[in-house]
Amino acid sequence: MMNARPEARRRGRPTADESQMREQAIMEAAAALFEQQGFAGVTMAEVARRARISKTTLYARYPDKPTLFRAICSYACRVPAHRFAEVATKGREPEDVLADFAVAIVEATADPAADRFLRLAIFEARRFPELAEQILLESRAVAAPLIVWLEGLARDGRLSGHDPALLARQFGALVTGGHDGLLQCSAQESGKRIAAATALFRPLFRPQ
Repeated sequence: MMNARPEARRRGRPTADESQMREQAIMEAAAALFEQQGFAGVTMAEVARRARISKTTLYARYPDKPTLFRAICSYACRVPAHRFAEVATKGREPEDVLADFAVAIVEATADPAADRFLRLAIFEARRFPELAEQILLESRAVAAPLIVWLEGLARDGRLSGHDPALLARQFGALVTGGHDGLLQCSAQESGKRIAAATALFRPLFRPQ
């Protein structure tokens, strides 16, 4: 009788925590396989085995491999969201806030999961051209706190007349270093890029 209850729970509807853990297991298993074998070399059966779930469970969430791959890219964009949301902006000097956003950008791009998924998306961009637009939109949604803060400065007359959304993207590109950042991502180089990016943006801010 003692074994009957756990079995009954396993056959029932999973809890929210169990569902989240299962989803993360799928994402990590699929990403590792795609990285090792490429999109064409991975099967849904392999993903299910690596994630320790049944194929039925996997197909219930993702009906085919392209859908799973798109979900991985979406997951990668959401991974760093909390870092941007945690940056304090009220009552602080713009340069200090900008430096904290720069650190958040570096930490987000240094996240192993996010970095791995992003590289996968870039590698498979020809196969999934719509991913580029998806990643751009989701990346901008993640960076929304930076954009909102810049918009607030603009309304208060403390930011020179530029599009805040465009400035946020340009700042992110300066901090990450573009292709150079993908190839050379040491802490020393990241520190240099943060310093250079904040120095270039400093003249845009007006005194209160």
